[in-house]
Amino acid sequence: MLASYEKDLYTWALEQASLLRRRKFDEIDLEHLIEEIEDISKSEKRTLQSFLEILLMHLLKWQFQPSHQGRSWKFTIIEQRKRIESHLEENLGLKSKLPELIKKAYGYAVTGAIRETGLSIKVFPQECPWTYEQFMNPDFWPNSDSSIKN
Repeated sequence: MLASYEKDLYTWALEQASLLRRRKFDEIDLEHLIEEIEDISKSEKRTLQSFLEILLMHLLKWQFQPSHQGRSWKFTIIEQRKRIESHLEENLGLKSKLPELIKKAYGYAVTGAIRETGLSIKVFPQECPWTYEQFMNPDFWPNSDSSIKN
């Protein structure tokens, strides 16, 4: 008996994979399989947005609260750059979504930076002040006056 999609997604997914390998296409739960494949793409997109959000939030904190710069922020920035790079290598199709995801991630990053720094929303630029190439550059560490793009 096949596992129920609603009750045991894990077992259901393994069974669907087995059916595909054995080419038993007439037994596949096609509608739910389509849903799951679509959900995978959404999940990969959300993951990239999350990595961008964390990176941008820490770059904002680095720039606008320089008195609190420390190893933790530095290594979070380094780690998120690596995660973004790796995620894009594994999901090449997401590169075309970068402008949209950066815009969304930046909005959340500002909210997080406000929460964590206690600074006013007026302190932070309304739009992301850096290009993707800038904030992904391992030598880029924003400061109050020289890192903002034109």
